[in-house]
Amino acid sequence: MKKILVSAVFVVLFSFSFFSSGLTAQAALSDGTYSVDYTVLQGDSDSVSMANDYFDKPATVTVNGGKYTVSLQVNHSKWITGLWVEGNAVSVASKNTSSDTRKVSFPVSSLSNPVSAKIKVDIDDDGLNYHHEYQIKLRFDEGAAKSLAAAVKSSDKNDTNTPATKSDTNEKVANPKSSDSSQMFLYGIIFVAAGTGLVLLKRRAIFK
Repeated sequence: MKKILVSAVFVVLFSFSFFSSGLTAQAALSDGTYSVDYTVLQGDSDSVSMANDYFDKPATVTVNGGKYTVSLQVNHSKWITGLWVEGNAVSVASKNTSSDTRKVSFPVSSLSNPVSAKIKVDIDDDGLNYHHEYQIKLRFDEGAAKSLAAAVKSSDKNDTNTPATKSDTNEKVANPKSSDSSQMFLYGIIFVAAGTGLVLLKRRAIFK
């Protein structure tokens, strides 16, 4: 009887682990280009850094083969003279001296956790002589990422007045059903295992 109860618990734990890993895999961004909002945090805490105002939002994230490349724009470019992400200097894509901005890009290992970074601030305006380096973190809102390819596709459809095809409609409906079925199956296993455990415990109590 004890072996049966242990087996039931094992089935529940194994099923939960299996479906949890599946849901995590579904949450990862597939290959494509996305608009992702982010916040600049202080290096030693989760408080918003004053440097947050010097980074334009959102960022553009390109995913290729599971590798992430982030592109974003720095304002007050004259003041933010250096930027390093995960220990490496960023690549400068373009500069605009009239608007005092520059666009940079850099690879990151993941968007799931805050990304470590460092900025160098040099201000010599208005008689100031300020030169300092700050540790910061970039926290990306991966869960709210918006596909730029989907936005372009939607815009093209509106311009050409092309109606949605049946295959598109079926695809949008099919995905939620698949997810719901997986969750219902998991809940069913947990319910059956829990019920079996209760019955076995009651029988054991009766025959004591």
